[in-house]
Amino acid sequence: MADTDGAAAAYLGQLREDTMRRAWGEEASAEDRRRIVSAAVMFGRQFDESLEDRPGDFDEAGARRLLMDLMNRVVREFAARESMETNEAAEFLGEVGTRDRVLEFSEVLDEHSGSGRPLDELLREAVDGRRDRAFRARRGPG
Repeated sequence: MADTDGAAAAYLGQLREDTMRRAWGEEASAEDRRRIVSAAVMFGRQFDESLEDRPGDFDEAGARRLLMDLMNRVVREFAARESMETNEAAEFLGEVGTRDRVLEFSEVLDEHSGSGRPLDELLREAVDGRRDRAFRARRGPG
């Protein structure tokens, strides 16, 4: 768990205040920001571990099971790390805005590790692209 704390602190140190406000809102406290980043670190690590443990081809049902298992493990780890009950962690991480921020930042971290581009720049791009992603999601495939 200490590696999650250190990683979260290091990532937060790479972000500008105005970027964090744009990404997570004016109302997000320093504690909220730390929790979002910590959960994103946990999610990314758990995702990588889940893929290592399972074969690569998934049908839709298999992908859903993988995601549900992954989220349950993240909730349990988050609860232990934050010294809270599992249901409290599930409520926090299950809140739509928080969940979306965690997943978005996890994707940003993944891109950051692969590209070497500045984390702040990647988060800004993700925030700027929200409207386009929401529009494509509403249109559906094809």
